[in-house]
Amino acid sequence: MKIEWIEDFLALIEAGTFSQAAELRHVTQPAFSRRIRQLEEWLGVELIDRTSARLSLTAHAQAYEAPLRDWLARLYAMRSRIRADALHGPRAILTTQHTLTVSYLPRLLRYFRLRAPEARLQVRSSDRSDCIRDFQRGEADLLLCSELEGSPIFTDRADIERVPLGAEQLIPVCAANRLGHPVFDLESETRLPLIGYEAGSFLGSVLATPYQLNLQRRYDIEIVCETAFTIGIRELSLAGLGIGWLPHGLIEQDLEAGKLVSLVELLGGPKLVVACYRQPSEGASTANRLWQLLNHRPPTV
Repeated sequence: MKIEWIEDFLALIEAGTFSQAAELRHVTQPAFSRRIRQLEEWLGVELIDRTSARLSLTAHAQAYEAPLRDWLARLYAMRSRIRADALHGPRAILTTQHTLTVSYLPRLLRYFRLRAPEARLQVRSSDRSDCIRDFQRGEADLLLCSELEGSPIFTDRADIERVPLGAEQLIPVCAANRLGHPVFDLESETRLPLIGYEAGSFLGSVLATPYQLNLQRRYDIEIVCETAFTIGIRELSLAGLGIGWLPHGLIEQDLEAGKLVSLVELLGGPKLVVACYRQPSEGASTANRLWQLLNHRPPTV
């Protein structure tokens, strides 16, 4: 099988006709049709319904168009990484959760770039649980994540190093009215909308008790949304749809601008620690350099 056959097939879908696709691929139409046939023979299925007057994909082609596009993109991405590694040397991989990608990571990357501009780093942003899993599997050199104060993640792994980078609080917030006051009056209202985290998520478990439990005891709570997507909770809070707990680093500018109002004095919020982890690996020179910087004077959370 040749990669160009996959490219031909995808070009045919985009062009809509064999003649236009052949022109895009800079081959004659008979040669192009022959390559589509060769792909079908290799797959063992027909991709084009040739009984139709217009271009029509078979059910198999429709079902596997997206996976073929994804496979081709990943193949070319891998080729780019191999070429870059051969030219510049291997890069370190840092995995971090989505919230920190928005709040803290930009400052950390600027710090790295200023002090080690030659260091090549790839960032992978994912759910916290996925980040931890990838790190444990050795698919990332560094893990940047939030953890509950006093509860580091890898207490049973002496080979994994940890450096705390600072602490931040989860703050209950809601939108502000024109006077800068909370749109929900916790002193007089008995029914409050809550934008909560999914029960199985890290922040969901952190807030379950005592914070959300106490809120549910004091008020008639309506769950307007449950999600593990912290950025989504911020947007819903800004829209005035409810009360949500958010990391201070994510909403600092919103609080300063008066777009969100803190309810922490009334409802409280847990402290989180942002920490970076590293497990030693052979030949990880870039990761070693970045780890030295993390242990020197990194920007605080």
